[in-house]
Amino acid sequence: MPPPSWPRPAGAGPVVVVGKLVADQVLELSGPLVIGGQQRVARTTSAGGAAANVTAGLARLGVPAQLAGWAGADPVADGLLAGLSARGISLAVVRRGRAPLTTVLVHPDGERTMLTDRGEGGLAVSDVPPAWVAGAAVVHLDGYDLLRSPAALAAAAGLAREAGVPVSVDVAAAARIALLGVERYVELLTALAADVLFCNLDEARVLGLLDSVPSWAPGLVLVHAGPSPTRVVTRAGSWSVPVPPVASVRDTTGCGDAFAAGVLAGWRGGLPVLAAVESGHAAAAVVAGVLGAQPPS
Repeated sequence: MPPPSWPRPAGAGPVVVVGKLVADQVLELSGPLVIGGQQRVARTTSAGGAAANVTAGLARLGVPAQLAGWAGADPVADGLLAGLSARGISLAVVRRGRAPLTTVLVHPDGERTMLTDRGEGGLAVSDVPPAWVAGAAVVHLDGYDLLRSPAALAAAAGLAREAGVPVSVDVAAAARIALLGVERYVELLTALAADVLFCNLDEARVLGLLDSVPSWAPGLVLVHAGPSPTRVVTRAGSWSVPVPPVASVRDTTGCGDAFAAGVLAGWRGGLPVLAAVESGHAAAAVVAGVLGAQPPS
């Protein structure tokens, strides 16, 4: 069986990631969390959400990246946007309301628990101009924003298709999919007509993507599973790509976004699919070794 191939080649322009900007407050616990107890934590605050994390990962790899979407109109968002711009990320955002805030509890084993304040605002269809996707190498969409602003993400995907730009999507968490309803989430995904789908093992299980590609899904599905091999699933078959051991895991927050950034960088750079997946593993390993969801600048 020949190795998997990209549904379409990526262009030479920037990778455009569409989504919302989130403030991440990361609390590294000094011991197991005890309800009613007290303990010291190490705290960091940075830009977060898939759009910020993926573009930061791309910028670290030297890939032109643009964050397009919604950011709050508050001082918190001011600082986050300035930090992203300092990384060399191009910004094309609509600003309104209050930035979402995610508090991430990092447990001693590196696993994390996320507590989310949705903020106030969102993205409308009228906010999405053709200029966001014009000349893009790939347009990458955040599956969490598909829950919040489905029409706007569908509009971005439609503009990308009209411009001949390939589209990738990273799906939302399995629990959120189950809460909305699998059939409804599949409808939202189908409307995007994406070329590549990213998900983790739990998400793939909920969506029925573990061993084959359903008719509604893109022809290339990448299922990452932490330290276990990543599964590359197409309608022709499936492949397993081992994950090299990571010397030190400090925090798994953002590893999925870093994996997506590495894969997208490989796609844009002309790497074969399996080599791009290996690039994704390397990018995720960097983020696993630091506190927070973003790689070092």
